[in-house]
Amino acid sequence: MIFSIPSSSEITARITETVRRFPLALISSIIVTAILIYFIEIEPKKMEGIYLSLAKIALTGSLAVFVFTASRLLGESIKGHKLSTLFALFGVVAYYFILPDNSSDFEVSIIYFRHLFLALLFLVAWLWTPFVYSNLNNRDYWEYSKRVLFALAISFIFTIVLIIGINSAIFAIEKLFDFDIDGKRYFQMDVLLVGLFGVGYFLSQIPKNPLLSKDSLSNSKIEIFFTKWLLTPLSGLYFVILYAYSVKLLITLDLPKGILAWLVVIFSTVAILTYLFWTPFAKEQYSRWRKWIWIAVLLQTIMLFVAIGIRIEEYSWTESRYMVFVLGVWLAGISLYFLIFKNAKIKWIFISLSLLIAITQFGALSAYSVSKNAQMDRLKSLLVELKKSPDASKAPIRIRYEISDITEYLYKRYRGNSLASIFPKLTKEFKELVIDRKKLKEQRTDSLQISVEEIQLSKKPSYFPYYVTKELGFKFVNYWEYKNKTKESISFYLKERMYPNYRNTMIEVKGYNYMTHISMGGYYPQRENKGFEKEEYSDINLSFIYSNSKRLTIAQNKTTFKIDMSAFLENLIKKYGKRSKEIEEEELTIRDKKDGISIKLKLDEISKQFYEENETIEFRGVFFIR
Repeated sequence: MIFSIPSSSEITARITETVRRFPLALISSIIVTAILIYFIEIEPKKMEGIYLSLAKIALTGSLAVFVFTASRLLGESIKGHKLSTLFALFGVVAYYFILPDNSSDFEVSIIYFRHLFLALLFLVAWLWTPFVYSNLNNRDYWEYSKRVLFALAISFIFTIVLIIGINSAIFAIEKLFDFDIDGKRYFQMDVLLVGLFGVGYFLSQIPKNPLLSKDSLSNSKIEIFFTKWLLTPLSGLYFVILYAYSVKLLITLDLPKGILAWLVVIFSTVAILTYLFWTPFAKEQYSRWRKWIWIAVLLQTIMLFVAIGIRIEEYSWTESRYMVFVLGVWLAGISLYFLIFKNAKIKWIFISLSLLIAITQFGALSAYSVSKNAQMDRLKSLLVELKKSPDASKAPIRIRYEISDITEYLYKRYRGNSLASIFPKLTKEFKELVIDRKKLKEQRTDSLQISVEEIQLSKKPSYFPYYVTKELGFKFVNYWEYKNKTKESISFYLKERMYPNYRNTMIEVKGYNYMTHISMGGYYPQRENKGFEKEEYSDINLSFIYSNSKRLTIAQNKTTFKIDMSAFLENLIKKYGKRSKEIEEEELTIRDKKDGISIKLKLDEISKQFYEENETIEFRGVFFIR
């Protein structure tokens, strides 16, 4: 088939048809595009006043694109455009008023978490709303769904290509004609292309008569190749990995790692896509083979429940754990549906998924209500345990850490609303503290003259979780402090440090030809603390290799010096004890000589650090060689 460029009349007809079919979705996209371009231009520092209202409109409008598209498809299927549009308008307006009216709450991450899931809900709805009262067979239904998904993918690709092309053209004009184009214009152009071309092109590709979708007997070679030689082997690969890991767990009786739940989700997604893409090719001989896909998904949900259950038992519910758990319930349910019912319909995959997302976003069973209540209950029980200690600062670090962690978790996601019922007095005091600070700052006439009251208030934490823990009687405990609770860092150092300002320090180099600063040590999780750090200086063939963060190897041509930094530090510990201490320069100097080459390592500091259960030796200073 020869590719042909559509004529101007065809393009105009397609645009007109799209505008008539999806007017509200396009208007919403245009409004969001205009607001984003305006924000890029003015760069508001805070979302307050008119800026906050515009931000709420933009967020509502971005969701409205999905809502109005789904409502139009639903209206076409039930022959009631006005009714579906009315409900959609009501829902969009209600969403605007649900969004918070102050900048502090508007910046809470939970708002965007919910927003993304609501967008996903209506995106999935695009795949089933045209077939509410239809009993279309699986092949024809999948033909429509495939067209929508491919249209979404192609629109994304075309938009990215257009963005790269036009940005490159603007850059070329700027450089060739010596124009000074503000960097904002690039971002504004990107937003314009996504909001107008990207959204408009996708909407124009949605089949006009979904019920007339028919499976093509001759599928494209690309689709056949993608299904049989890419998607199917990938699904098989995940299958082998996960089941091999499951066998390992059964043999070793170990607990599954937390990442297992997410791997099961990825496998299940790929497996279901494999099932769907096999639909056009699924003759009778493939039926049993395809059923094994659902058996594999069902069995893996067991591992998912075990993995996520361990996390819930240890740290209770959070939004992400709740969503993974509910997704596991859905996977188990949809697997059983396809295994039990011979004439199972594909559309129920998408209908049930939309209903599931709706349940998790609103009401008492929403991810936010469940996780917030669970964490609040957990915090209350921890506070009871804290009261059992006469001195809160000496309470078990597990209790102090978990109180700190939960308080910060609730504050970041729900601000003070969730914590006010637990800490009513502290919440009130903190609000008054914020108001007093603001008043004193406004009353100040000289920016350099700070009042005594301001100095006193500045001593109190300005971050609510820190304020809470201080008032409870202990310092906020973060994750690293908790993990290293039984470990104490030990450090020996010079009073006058050379590093990192060694260039501004007078250093004696007599008797040596070269000098360089050196700083090594640290924990590298990706190497499991078994890797090495390496620095090379090609002008004198000098290299440093620090393996396991404990042993330093210095090579100059064929001469090699090996320094055990761990042993060096242990000798200092034997002499001075297990406490950080300032010592003399000579005791932090290491010298060696071999094959006519002399080296000296003059340390600023050497310390033993702990990262979780990993011990490392860190050091820094100046290196000399002759």
